[in-house]
Amino acid sequence: MTLTYAPQQSVAGTVRVMGEWNNFASLSQPMTDRGDGVFTLRLEGLEPRAYGYRFVVGDKQEMDPENPYSRWVRAEEYSRVIIPDCRQPVLELNRFTVTPEGSLDVAVSYLDGTDKAGPAAGDGMVLSLDGTPRPDAYDAASGRFRLNVQGLEQGKHHVKVVAKDSQGREAESLYLPFWVEPERFRWDSGLMYFAFTDRFHNGRLENDAPVADVDPIANYLGGDFAGITQKLEEGYFDALGIRTLWISPVEQNPEGRFIGTGGKYYTGYHGYWPSKPRETQHRFGSLEELRALTAAAHKRGIRVIADLVLNHVHEEHPYWANHARDGWFNTAASCVCGTQDCDWEAQRLTCKFTDYLPDFNWRSSDFVDQFAADTLWWLEQADFDGFRMDAVKHMEQVAGRTIRGKLKEITVMTGTEFYLVGETYVFTDGRPQIARYISPRELDGQFDFPLYWPVREAFADGKGLQRVDDAVRANEEAYEPGTLNSPFLGNHDEARFISQAAGQLHEGGSDPFGPNRPSTVVTDPAAFEKMKYAFAFVLTQPGVPLVYYGDEVGLPGADDPDNRRLMRFGSALAPLERDLLDFVRKLGQARRAHEALQTGARRTLRVENDLYVFQRDLPDGKGALVAINRSAVERSLVLELMGSLAASSGTYVDIFSGQTLQLAGTETVLVVPPRGVAVYVPHRE
Repeated sequence: MTLTYAPQQSVAGTVRVMGEWNNFASLSQPMTDRGDGVFTLRLEGLEPRAYGYRFVVGDKQEMDPENPYSRWVRAEEYSRVIIPDCRQPVLELNRFTVTPEGSLDVAVSYLDGTDKAGPAAGDGMVLSLDGTPRPDAYDAASGRFRLNVQGLEQGKHHVKVVAKDSQGREAESLYLPFWVEPERFRWDSGLMYFAFTDRFHNGRLENDAPVADVDPIANYLGGDFAGITQKLEEGYFDALGIRTLWISPVEQNPEGRFIGTGGKYYTGYHGYWPSKPRETQHRFGSLEELRALTAAAHKRGIRVIADLVLNHVHEEHPYWANHARDGWFNTAASCVCGTQDCDWEAQRLTCKFTDYLPDFNWRSSDFVDQFAADTLWWLEQADFDGFRMDAVKHMEQVAGRTIRGKLKEITVMTGTEFYLVGETYVFTDGRPQIARYISPRELDGQFDFPLYWPVREAFADGKGLQRVDDAVRANEEAYEPGTLNSPFLGNHDEARFISQAAGQLHEGGSDPFGPNRPSTVVTDPAAFEKMKYAFAFVLTQPGVPLVYYGDEVGLPGADDPDNRRLMRFGSALAPLERDLLDFVRKLGQARRAHEALQTGARRTLRVENDLYVFQRDLPDGKGALVAINRSAVERSLVLELMGSLAASSGTYVDIFSGQTLQLAGTETVLVVPPRGVAVYVPHRE
């Protein structure tokens, strides 16, 4: 095993390594300069296991900048290296190419361990394509796997290679997922939709099983994997322009009822109380039904990400039963978040959400290994395309970096990319906390809470639109280019946007269990108007905009769990709800069809208390114009277009009215109807 250090700047003097293998001896080992500014050190004669290390450059210690994995030793974090057992066989990927037309070429070599045991006979050496073994792919004479296939169907596929030697020692298998599609997928090419599994659609009545003596509002209501699959096959998500589907945590939760917020009984309908590590929540459906869901999405080019609960488990979980005293949990150091002397921020890494949810200790290397293995198991078995990481700020950063490292290993081999988006609940001043976890070594992005609060104030409460423009400008300064944050106007933790817009929420919050919670249907046209303004803004922003299930039809609700009502479809919708759904569909389709609304630069053209106009533009001169006019009078504006649009004279069309607009650089005249929204995109003859 060779350690490599490639400094960003030239180093004067020696570079050394201090490592756990010699108890971090004060006399660290010198590295060899290869002559090109890169330093190396070969580690030999060490027992096969994980070790912590740091580079010592001058008088400073550094973590390995190229290594995503770390290990805590004596309350300090070090980079982590694993010395392998050299007797173990190895699978080496030599070639992996896929074409948009469906040609696949794979070559894998089997490498014996040091004792030269030789490969196993029979079924010990298997390459499979989409779960079907291909016995002709292995050549025993050369010890190589080779597969060349033409004409694969559009969609997602995978190759799996397993091997062991004649002594039964298994090589680390290769899981190689890949897509056959005409062009490279981008996460910001369309919307993300959170289908809260239990509350979205009931596809199979026989797995319904509410818990006795629990209010329906906090109980299982019957939504399941089969229900989401039905809506996929009906084209519900296609019509909305959805490219990424986020579903609730899929693991089994406890069967009983437990005291939660406000002293009320709750069940695990939400999925955030895992009680089994590799078993689906049976009320949601089997692993086969979960695979059917992801397969139905993949046929449509839709990616599926699952909610990943890594901060805690339920006390019924076997990890708590078997490892409570092994350092896997914050036991003596843990308190209940938000109680006296247990601040949500100060104790964020060790506090537990409630007494029956023991909090994981991410400084335990054994625990890190287990959860990395569990995450990869779900990735493969359910065929997921990424994860939404819950409660990011409550875990050491080794959590996100480890998951990203494992996913990146697959990306390096196959080119298949995975979305890793985090939830860090903050307020308008929380950009530094959000940004802390975003990098190529960790999260792709996070849910944009610092933008969310101004969106609610401006669009639901009717406050000045300058505040949302200030927020997006602050974002552009706070986050690195390439960040894929997710703007949103609703989620499963806050009261519904439309109920705030309709004035249905009582000051200081609205009791979700009380008699005064919002009615079943909102009938106020002004509230739906506010929803349209907000959606027009959010769904045309950079990143991966989120639609929280039900917001597209104006589903009402007070605080959690009233904001998680059963979804309604089709004939169950009122005219105002159907009209909003049609509006959101047009926005989603426009974003999916026009790259400028996906990746274009965002530039503010005009902002007033009730007027907001901005553009998105690409270097090639294509773009989009978004205008929101909340006033009761028509606005005729002379715009000074910016960027590549300043020189454009193209004809654009409003996706809602069909009205055309002739661009004229800095003298473009835009007319916005009273209390109206316009989204102009290039006209296609």
